[in-house]
Amino acid sequence: MKILTLVIASLVLHNLSAQQFPNDAKVLEDVKKYHGKIATAEVQNEWKLEREAGYNFSNMAKRVVGTTTQKENGISKKIIGLAIYTRSSSVDSWHFSRYFVTGSEVTGAKSLTADDLVSQTLELLRNEPIKVFPDYQEIAWVRNVSFADMAAPTTDRTGDLIYRGFIEFERKFTAYYPFEGGLRRYRSPIEAYVRLSGSQMKVAVVSINFSEPIRETWMKEKEYNGLPVLGSKPFDELYGNKCPYVDKKSGENEIKSDSISTEKESNPEEKKKKKTFGLPKIKIKG
Repeated sequence: MKILTLVIASLVLHNLSAQQFPNDAKVLEDVKKYHGKIATAEVQNEWKLEREAGYNFSNMAKRVVGTTTQKENGISKKIIGLAIYTRSSSVDSWHFSRYFVTGSEVTGAKSLTADDLVSQTLELLRNEPIKVFPDYQEIAWVRNVSFADMAAPTTDRTGDLIYRGFIEFERKFTAYYPFEGGLRRYRSPIEAYVRLSGSQMKVAVVSINFSEPIRETWMKEKEYNGLPVLGSKPFDELYGNKCPYVDKKSGENEIKSDSISTEKESNPEEKKKKKTFGLPKIKIKG
């Protein structure tokens, strides 16, 4: 009987011990070891228990921890994250899993101006166009990059600063068979993701948001196939307010699509085909 009582008491004590969360000093020690560059850390709020799918008990515990990183060249980061602990059963002790960053902010770095954002975006287009246009092989011309009306940036949990601007460009397209195609002009909203690189803030990648084309220029197949695209020539040869494949020297902005249609109507072969089949040509836009 005494042995049974001792066993039960031992199990109760073990269960109570397992329910106890790591103390603050242990949490800060675990976070500093995990991150490696933490200068200061402070626990915040209370513990929060969670139960993941497949468990019938709370197998995860989280505690908010605010930290600052060590200064490098006068620059550091303020970080907010979660110290996450897990256990395999309801009577097991808690074990540190990871420090999950939910938000961060760079301090001490020089802020970028609108001109800085433009020049760094152009550098990406010169050296790594895929970081701006995932389908850069379809981009025949870049007219302009602008952050002129730049608002205060937003940020994400990684600490990237997100600046909004616009990019204007000409994209190749084909729409019909037999061949009909040309260039579509866009003025699309962009988001420049700026992050710390060494001791400076740099545009790391640019995201282009959806927009409808503002102009279309139709071309003959030979002319279309002869268009250079980003990556086929140095970027500066495919950049500027005037696109030589679209803007006429006379100052007219676009080659009108109806002028192409008129040219096709005057083609004897087209007239012959229409007369032979007796059906109008149906165009279905893609």
